[in-house]
Amino acid sequence: MKPTGETISWVLPPALLAEVEAAADEEHRAPGDVVREALERYLVERRGAAAPSEAFQIRKRTPAEAAARMRELRKGTFLPEGETIRSMIEHGRA
Repeated sequence: MKPTGETISWVLPPALLAEVEAAADEEHRAPGDVVREALERYLVERRGAAAPSEAFQIRKRTPAEAAARMRELRKGTFLPEGETIRSMIEHGRA
C-alpha cells in the first residue's frame, strides 16, 4: 500500500516504540501501519461513532486473505501431545 497524505514525524518513548515495532514484526506489517490503525480506532472510539466514517475505514480482508493470514500466524503452533481443541476448551484453556 502506498502512503498517502502528509508525512509527519512523531516522537515516541523508547518503550512504546519497541512495543509498536514488536507488534509490527509479529504481524509482518510496517510500524507506521500499526500506528495508523491504532490512531484510527482511537478516533472512532473517541467520537463514539457506531461505524467508522469513510476517512477511517479499517481495511477488511477477503475470506481468502483472512485464511492466509491465519495460516501464517499459526505456523509453528502445535497442540501439546495428546491434546485436542475440544479437550482444551473443556479445560478452559483455549
